Amino acid sequence: MPRRLGLPSVYLAAAVATAAATAAPLAMTPAAGLALHPDHPEPARPYIVTARDRKAARDLVGEVRWRVRRYYTSALPGFATFLTASELDELRADTRVRTIEPDRQIHPMAVRAPGRPPSVRASGAGTTMYVLDSGVAIRRAGLRDRAWRAFDATGGTGRACGGHGTRVAARAHDVAPEAGIASVRVLGCGGSGTLADMLAGLDWIHRHARGPSVALLPTDGADSPALARSARSLVRSGVFVIGAANGAACRLTPDGRAFSAHAPYLAGAAARHLERHPDADPATLSAWLDCTAARGAIRQNPSRPNNLLVRNGGL
Repeated sequence: MPRRLGLPSVYLAAAVATAAATAAPLAMTPAAGLALHPDHPEPARPYIVTARDRKAARDLVGEVRWRVRRYYTSALPGFATFLTASELDELRADTRVRTIEPDRQIHPMAVRAPGRPPSVRASGAGTTMYVLDSGVAIRRAGLRDRAWRAFDATGGTGRACGGHGTRVAARAHDVAPEAGIASVRVLGCGGSGTLADMLAGLDWIHRHARGPSVALLPTDGADSPALARSARSLVRSGVFVIGAANGAACRLTPDGRAFSAHAPYLAGAAARHLERHPDADPATLSAWLDCTAARGAIRQNPSRPNNLLVRNGGL
């Protein structure tokens, strides 16, 4: 006679049979959670979104569908955010969006001394030079009474780090010793920063600049649509924007930005000129600064107020 299974053995056998019959179907159904929680979620990357106008930017940020890191309120209608590939496609198809570009590293650029100093008899008194760099050591000899920590886009205290910003400020100060130097830190201690932080610095200047002012950007990133739009906005507000360049000759873009390998010295020369002519128009500036390569572009807009200051490589 066959041996009868004990009661615990019967339960064990039934449990094994049930598990074998249901394990595969359960694993394949949505209830198992496999479809809702994939092992490898879609990665999100940092981007800069420029909207068509400020209302569009506010509406997009207000939808809370995006992981917004920064919202620009003045120089640029847009925001910095993290996007997955599907979210990126969705935003690119949105008619409220003008451009989307990856956030990326911004690096300082080398600057060179000019062959001769500017000849105007002025010191830059009453003007402000905003230096967007790695911070300015405000206790450095010569800068102690003229420089201050205005804004730190990296989230720090504005303390100088790396030395590049201090050297740039000192060179601009040599040309215009009575001009104020506002340190706008956008680069980190590692010698680089992000496009998002650079845009935050420009946004801050746009909100706070008063009187004759020069914004000095001794960094790369000139090919960024968001950076170009922010710079144009500063120019329209009356702030002269001067960027660094690799070539010896100066260059003026149609939208009104100046680039020179002598950017700090050019900023100092601009401050000296603005002391004597705080309401200088583009025609006056082109005649005094003598940037022959850009003179035609400037004179195409003779009534445009406070355009950029440019000069040739012999500044």
